[in-house]
Amino acid sequence: MKLNDFRLLVNDFPASFHFWHELVGLPTIFRDENNTYAELDAGNVRLELLRADYFAASVGAPQLTVVQEGFRGVVVFEVDDLEATYADLVKRGAPSLAAPHDHPAGFARVALFTAPDGYALELFKSRGSFPH
Repeated sequence: MKLNDFRLLVNDFPASFHFWHELVGLPTIFRDENNTYAELDAGNVRLELLRADYFAASVGAPQLTVVQEGFRGVVVFEVDDLEATYADLVKRGAPSLAAPHDHPAGFARVALFTAPDGYALELFKSRGSFPH
């Protein structure tokens, strides 16, 4: 078995696509013309964006109306230069959640951004003791 992609179920497809493609800079592999689905190149895996209402209909479930408080999930990328990558994303307009700082466990420096639809983006630079 091989992990192929992660699928984020999103309510605001245009905002999510703008964040992950335009601000973060993930190249588009495919995007449909209806703003329902997009597949982005995230390196070793793909990041998919799918409208939550479309997914719910495809499995015969009603669209949930309750909005979850807090974060639904975190997408994590390892970067070579945390401070430069953080500064670049801030310059592009990505909303910062936490500036670069030492992770409490000490294995990395991390920075976080708020992504649309309750997701967060974490960037980290390993200190060499991070398990891979």
